[in-house]
Amino acid sequence: MGKMYTFKPFVFMNHKAKSCEKPKARSGHRIVCDEYNLYSYGGFNPSITNDDPDMQNDHTWTESRPLFKELWKFSLATQQWKRLPGRERMPNELASNAVVLKGNTLLVYGGTGVPFGESCSNQLYSCNINDGEMLIVNATGDFPEPQYGQAVICDGPFLYTVGGTSGYEYTCDIHRFDLRTKSWEAVYICAGRDPHEPKGRYRHELAFDGKRIYVLGGGTAMEAYGFIEIPAYDLKTNRWMTLNTLGDPNSRSDNDQSTNEVPRPRRCHGSVQYTDENTGVTTVVISGGYNGSQVFNDIWKLDLKLLQWTRLNQCKLPRPVYFHSTALTPVGRMYAFGGIIRKRDEAERTDAVLSVWLTIPKLSEICWEAINYYYPNLQYHTADDLLRVGIPMKYVRRLDNDCNTHIERQSDWVKF
Repeated sequence: MGKMYTFKPFVFMNHKAKSCEKPKARSGHRIVCDEYNLYSYGGFNPSITNDDPDMQNDHTWTESRPLFKELWKFSLATQQWKRLPGRERMPNELASNAVVLKGNTLLVYGGTGVPFGESCSNQLYSCNINDGEMLIVNATGDFPEPQYGQAVICDGPFLYTVGGTSGYEYTCDIHRFDLRTKSWEAVYICAGRDPHEPKGRYRHELAFDGKRIYVLGGGTAMEAYGFIEIPAYDLKTNRWMTLNTLGDPNSRSDNDQSTNEVPRPRRCHGSVQYTDENTGVTTVVISGGYNGSQVFNDIWKLDLKLLQWTRLNQCKLPRPVYFHSTALTPVGRMYAFGGIIRKRDEAERTDAVLSVWLTIPKLSEICWEAINYYYPNLQYHTADDLLRVGIPMKYVRRLDNDCNTHIERQSDWVKF
């Protein structure tokens, strides 16, 4: 008899692809998750040779290399990859974009081509994750400068973009795009008039609690910014502020002295957030990253109400990684894909898909994970058979979302 299933929160799992096709190792891509799938957009890998058997007959890759003009879908239930069509309409700026999933629409903004900074974008694209169709959003207004490495958040009908670099200059300017009127406006342009204006940066991450936008880490080519103080922008007062955070009182340094630690300065890290349904408190979780010399594998969470850092000592990435991407499912499972790892003192890109439970989900989710553990080939059974043995429809749809789920979710597609 094989091993019994056990639910393991805060323990990373490595997901081996169960499909013939899968994406190559990459960095500088971005991922998002919904209830059904992980989606990976773009990325970069200069180490793939011209005679790579997986890529040598791929004409799109031949034209875009070393950038990936690709949108991939990874089924969370079946662990199978599928490359979506629509590559011919994708832009050439495919590294360090900012992306957000809104309903069935993937919004893609900014990014750079190769060489980095030579060609940057300030164009917004919308992609239908049902069929991969990608369209330029015809926008008007006060456009941000073309940049890459910026970060975005959505607040109702508004898309906010913060920071980024042209490859030479770094900003922490804020622009807002109105999804209804398709127009850009400058919210705050940093000009040194306020001492709380943050330093310009790229490859930072954002958190949002409905009132303030928090800027987490990031840096420049020469510097990485820390987490003792966090810049935050108040949407009501239209002012920057500097917030002091609290270190983890239970953290331990190498000499085993309590230090009230906060995360080390870093850029190119991962970040997700979730809100407790009972307390309404939003928690941010950052992972990995790079400070110019050291690559990290630690996991930290920040309570946005108390501004309290907690290091998840029992939870670490299997290997230090940066330029990866992370996303959170609606039920509290964080996924990480790709990035750069150090192997024998050399930088190497990875194609690993990792996941970890950051919260304790409903019992039904744990049961669903157990069923897939014992019966890993459920997708080969008909929906009628699965319903007959008692599997609820919401989980059957996760196995066959192309046929069932996306048809019912068409109303979520944001039309421009």
